[in-house]
Amino acid sequence: MSDEILFEPGRTGRLVAIRLKPNQDLVEGVEAAAEEAGLAYATVRAAVGSLVDAALGFGAGEGAGVTTVEGPGIEILTLGGELRPDRQGRPHAYLQGTVSDPDAGVYGGRFVRGANPICMTLELVLQEWIPEDGDEGEDEA
Repeated sequence: MSDEILFEPGRTGRLVAIRLKPNQDLVEGVEAAAEEAGLAYATVRAAVGSLVDAALGFGAGEGAGVTTVEGPGIEILTLGGELRPDRQGRPHAYLQGTVSDPDAGVYGGRFVRGANPICMTLELVLQEWIPEDGDEGEDEA
């Protein structure tokens, strides 16, 4: 089996609906809402909303960069990702997706922390993930 495949035994838990308000940062707002709901691990199941402006990261290492999409009124077309605890045990979001600018241009990448303010609102649904004890993040290859 490929070394790039990771299996994490566990089960799904609660569904949590979240609403972020204008000028909250997308990434930081999702993390704060997940922490308030008591979610350490979760996946994004659905989302709808808009951003004032968008900053999307792409690539890794020396080839990494950020695409800035200027609004106002950047529509979120897709939003996916997951949350996992950081070293302090707080939820840390890894979010990616696609957005559309006012001229219908489409862009995609990782949402950059602190650079994606909500425009009108953002509603999303997180599904809790409950890893099996002792097997968190280990692959079964």
